[in-house]
Amino acid sequence: MTNVSPSRWQVRAVAMAAAQAGGRAAAASFRRSDLRVEWKSDESPVTRADRESEVACQAVIHAAFPDDAWLGEETGESGGGSGRSGRRWIVDPIDGTRNFVRGIPLWSTLVACEEEDAAGRRVIASAVNLPVLGELYDAVLGGGARCNGAAIAVSEVASLADSLFCYETPAWFQRHGLASVFDRLCHGSALQRGGGDAFYHMLVASGRAELVVEPQLSVWDVAATSLVVSEAGGRFTTLDGGVDIRAGNAVITNGRVHDEVLTLIRASAG
Repeated sequence: MTNVSPSRWQVRAVAMAAAQAGGRAAAASFRRSDLRVEWKSDESPVTRADRESEVACQAVIHAAFPDDAWLGEETGESGGGSGRSGRRWIVDPIDGTRNFVRGIPLWSTLVACEEEDAAGRRVIASAVNLPVLGELYDAVLGGGARCNGAAIAVSEVASLADSLFCYETPAWFQRHGLASVFDRLCHGSALQRGGGDAFYHMLVASGRAELVVEPQLSVWDVAATSLVVSEAGGRFTTLDGGVDIRAGNAVITNGRVHDEVLTLIRASAG
């Protein structure tokens, strides 16, 4: 951690403050009977709470780093690819809106800061806030990962047969021609749980689950969580083993079962 520059710790602090601000804004509407749900063109739900949360996140970030670029799920892009500073913030104000609108507490506010340098684009700091659960995760590239300030680490489980496998919904596997992958992961793992969104990514990061497979997602769904998992000792790739937060799919594991999972995916998808 001594090699991490002070500026990255500053970015981490702003990411945490933004995630907390967004989480507070969203929580004010959680389980309210008058909450209206609208549907976007991609058939995902959106509410006033999503928009208010994103505004709150952006206010914190813009006050600290006005020259940084922005990519938010609800407000889109501004400031170009990396702004005048070489940084861009990637925000999902409510990850798990479907859970949110049903009163299920497994939703979060995701904030990531991506930096562009000679090594390319890399997420350098992020925060994942689960307000209802009282869990605030953060990570800095090269500086480890934490939950509520305490260091976290992935589990030592080394085989799929002993793993907890998490996913969003079987329907997404079917939609992408991966129904056989889902079946084999379920039959090959010890336990299975669905519908947790970023919360399940944090279960991997904190050693409570071993793998999450996401057949479809957006960059704001994984920019923040991928760094927390990686800094906790886990591994993030695409379904084909690449490393790209914009690929639209993801495999997130404790690292120890990753190769076994990728082999199963290749064999089943083929």
